[in-house]
Amino acid sequence: MVRFIIAQILGMLALILVCFSYAFNDKKKFLAYQILSNLFYASSFLVLSVLVGGVNTIISIARVSTLYIFERKDKRPPLELYVLFSLLYLLSGNLFYQSPLDIMAIVAYEMFNMAMFIRDIEVTRFMMVLPNIIIVIYNIFSSTFTNALLDFVEITVLVCMIVRFSWSRQNKRFKYLL
Repeated sequence: MVRFIIAQILGMLALILVCFSYAFNDKKKFLAYQILSNLFYASSFLVLSVLVGGVNTIISIARVSTLYIFERKDKRPPLELYVLFSLLYLLSGNLFYQSPLDIMAIVAYEMFNMAMFIRDIEVTRFMMVLPNIIIVIYNIFSSTFTNALLDFVEITVLVCMIVRFSWSRQNKRFKYLL
């Protein structure tokens, strides 16, 4: 019971940080908050021995940290790096596989990987919606309920940010037409 409560608290901390991440229209700030939130998110999985979710989130921390370095230098990461992280997710999924449910996590993390290698933050936001839906389901069945809440809130925040930045971009267009 104590491990369950600790996992939920860690998930709640991740939730708060991930909400902040989507408020930025700057890929560097977005990635920095994603790194912090993923630390708590991975810990939540690992406290409950949900290995595929936990280990793949640790891989995500390495991926986001690497992408952050490239973004700070305003450089595009090489395709080989994308392939490396994709293979790491597959390897982790095979090594730590516990149930057919883990297939959902493996697919979702591969989708997250694709989204994160897109340098356009708007496209990244769109591409993050579907894997978050998959991960909500995975979290519910894995008993990481605050992680499920985090991902549900993340979907909501994503949609709000997509609408917000799309709306502000349209208003700028209209301003120039008048």
